[in-house]
Amino acid sequence: MRSFGTRGPVNPQENYIVSRTEETADFSNRVEVIESLHKQTAGQPFLVNRFAQILTEELDIPKTEPITMVYFAAAHARLLRERNTNIDHLTTNIRKNRHFEKILMEIMTYEEGIRFNLHDELISELATYGVIGETPDGRCEILNPIYLHHIMQAFTPAVNGLERDYFAEENINGFLNYLTPAGQIEMEPLLDNFRDFIARAGFRILQVPETPQEYVGRHLLLTYLDAFVQTVGGIMSFEVPTGRGKMDLLISHNQRKYIVETKIWRGDARYQAGKAQLPVYLKLENVQEGYYVVFDHRKEPEPRVETDDFDRLTIRSYVIPVIQEVPSHTLI
Repeated sequence: MRSFGTRGPVNPQENYIVSRTEETADFSNRVEVIESLHKQTAGQPFLVNRFAQILTEELDIPKTEPITMVYFAAAHARLLRERNTNIDHLTTNIRKNRHFEKILMEIMTYEEGIRFNLHDELISELATYGVIGETPDGRCEILNPIYLHHIMQAFTPAVNGLERDYFAEENINGFLNYLTPAGQIEMEPLLDNFRDFIARAGFRILQVPETPQEYVGRHLLLTYLDAFVQTVGGIMSFEVPTGRGKMDLLISHNQRKYIVETKIWRGDARYQAGKAQLPVYLKLENVQEGYYVVFDHRKEPEPRVETDDFDRLTIRSYVIPVIQEVPSHTLI
């Protein structure tokens, strides 16, 4: 029986209470691991079996220890980074047609939703692969965040040509500037710098190879944050539900979670509604702070940076202008 501090149970009743407390904690851990596994795999048999293989055979977890979320996170990180036959088959098929990327981004862009129509070849194939499914109201939704992660990686250029603009000249430490001495991520200055990077890059963001203009802001944020987590030893994944105009990113680092929701500007009412919905997700993930990044593609955008409190939770919001066209004098 484990003790708390230096003092162990002193009577049978206390012993019973400690035992029940530990049983409840173990049960809670098991439930969280199972729910997280299903949420990330959508029950896809290969992914579930691969998760189990990593957890039971490859991580050297002592047989006497329960599989906690710490071990789940390690297995999840490995599955996001590895190549295997299942993932290669998926990405090979997806790469054959860049319209797969377009339909996935549309599912994550349009708040009205995309109709789940199996007569559409792209939607039918994505459903067959287990990437998307149908909501109760007949719209498309992303089912499988692990597959989505690999698909987005397959379509994201390894080099976008803007990496040298990530940091201002006075930043000599790069991404390491955004870690505290204790090793925690400072998300606010990290995203402040992303906003400034978009401004520094200007019209050149429209020249990122093979990136649809309407999605370039989100692509650049994904690439930027991915480079950051690779530098600091974290992991970035997609969260569900992903659809109806939203894309949620979860960064895990040093046993802490950081949530970033991104959207495309669709008017102030929807901007405010999205901001108000984020605290619900934060509570589910037991996180105190969230980050809301909205890309404004209008010809006359209105940049914003706001910090709001919702029921003791903090939301940091950004509206980031995205250049619409290359200035005429550069076309000569």
